[in-house]
Amino acid sequence: MLVVQEIWAIGRHSPLYDPTSFEIAPGEVIIIQADSQLERTALSLTLTGRMKPSGGEIYLRDEDGENGTSLSLKELRARSEIIDSPKINEPENFMRVHDYISEMVSYTLGPFQRPHSKKWLRQRGLEELENLWVEELTGEKNIELMSALAASYPNAEILVFDTPSRHLNHTSMWVGHLQALAQDPEQPRAVIAVVPHISSAWKGKSVVVGNAHKDFETEGN
Repeated sequence: MLVVQEIWAIGRHSPLYDPTSFEIAPGEVIIIQADSQLERTALSLTLTGRMKPSGGEIYLRDEDGENGTSLSLKELRARSEIIDSPKINEPENFMRVHDYISEMVSYTLGPFQRPHSKKWLRQRGLEELENLWVEELTGEKNIELMSALAASYPNAEILVFDTPSRHLNHTSMWVGHLQALAQDPEQPRAVIAVVPHISSAWKGKSVVVGNAHKDFETEGN
């Protein structure tokens, strides 16, 4: 069980996001609402160990709830991946799909291995995307490609999708891919989607950024 307890971050002049808490187990999907893209990306970076929070804690807890193990940034980074984050690791529109896949897959390979994007795409039934420019991808194909990429990270127990709703507005059109990642019987994962709005149709786990703000203020006084 991943436990996120009152994490928050402040930038040079103002808060990046307010204290937020939630729990998620492998096999689950949680949708987190954060109003601005700055909030969404900062939180996504924090949840994957790419940015240090100003306060709070992220740790693992046993199923019985008795023992907790705090995660360092290095440990969290090794266990997680941030997916398709705007201006961080999203594909540029001027890229071919095969070039983007080659770049991203190369990070998972050894020093003497070379990525074979054509084979990679064919194995996942996405060979028709190989020579497309990224800007030519439909929203559905974009989500499908990003989900396939997320599934290819062998050590990622935690997957954080930064604003997947920008590709497909309706939650029902993209959340199924995330649920499939979470419920993979061979590698169950904790999957987090950070979005600007939580659909009323979503009946799974959800939280709004700043949900721990009142508790945080109480403890601080």
